[in-house]
Amino acid sequence: MNKRKRFYNNKKRNQKWTEEPKGKKIEFADKYIENGDSQNKFDSKRTKTVKDRAKRQKRLKNLIIAVLCVVLIGVGYTGMDTYMAIKENAYNQKVNSSDELSNLKDMQLDFRSFKTDSISLDSSVMLSSVINDTATLGFTSITFDAKRSDGTVGYDSSLASVDTFNAVSAPASKPSASIKELLKNDLLPIARISCYKDNVAPKYIPEASIKGSDNKLYKDEDENTYLNPNSDAAYGYLRDIIKELVSMGVTVFVLNDCDLPETISKNYNDGFEAISKKLYKDIGNNIKLLEETDVKITGIDQNNGKITNSAIKEEINKFEKTDKNKVYCIISELETKELITQLNKNNVTNYIIIG
Repeated sequence: MNKRKRFYNNKKRNQKWTEEPKGKKIEFADKYIENGDSQNKFDSKRTKTVKDRAKRQKRLKNLIIAVLCVVLIGVGYTGMDTYMAIKENAYNQKVNSSDELSNLKDMQLDFRSFKTDSISLDSSVMLSSVINDTATLGFTSITFDAKRSDGTVGYDSSLASVDTFNAVSAPASKPSASIKELLKNDLLPIARISCYKDNVAPKYIPEASIKGSDNKLYKDEDENTYLNPNSDAAYGYLRDIIKELVSMGVTVFVLNDCDLPETISKNYNDGFEAISKKLYKDIGNNIKLLEETDVKITGIDQNNGKITNSAIKEEINKFEKTDKNKVYCIISELETKELITQLNKNNVTNYIIIG
């Protein structure tokens, strides 16, 4: 009977059959190395090596940097907070001071303005042409008729009263967009307003018109009718037009026809001062109202009938003196560039050329 064969045998007994042990040195085990440092590296009494000191210094350096960063960030935020608070306070003081002391109402404005037809404010080709022309000639402003002496309104108004009176004629089709475009090109938009001379509104609101002794609409020698300065309805009509233009971005207004004919003026509270006082009270001081002072320049020498610089200078010297609430509206047929040159030479810097 065969002997059962064993699974194991003794042929290679006492021989190594496993691989050599391999692995990574463990730092904290160095104290067990016989020839090494037998002290625990975490022992406070252990002699410190150069490598240990370098690591310690590096950790300390990193800690100091982290602390400094936190301090700097904290100081930065605090400083910025303080700076913004100071600037905000200064700005508020400036605004409040401006509101209380000067505003636009009390400012002296200096501008060279060119009057254009209202229809030019189309926010398109015509407006671009006007802007280019004014820039070439050195103007700093553009004036347009918002309400004319015949009573027509020169811009596309959304007021119910203007619509009722059918007062719009040859208007600025896109006044708001055009005004923004003017401001974008550093040109001051100025709206010219005829206050009381009006051949449209009096027909629709008799209670706001001036009547004659026969209780019919008063007419001057040129058949013009007038709004009544003492009427709240007449004042409200003018105020609403100006407020609508302010909402579009206009801040400067030239008022004309503020005085009634001398034959009836004494019976009414007319004049620039009276109406401007009420408008400032209702609208505020962030607008500028100017009284129109009409002047004419022909430049014709009376001796020879020719246009001369000396004749232009003589006419300019006869101009009525103006203050910060008045502006010259110059009527002239002279070539615009030459007229501007002569005005500058004679120290006239605040005007509107009507043409």
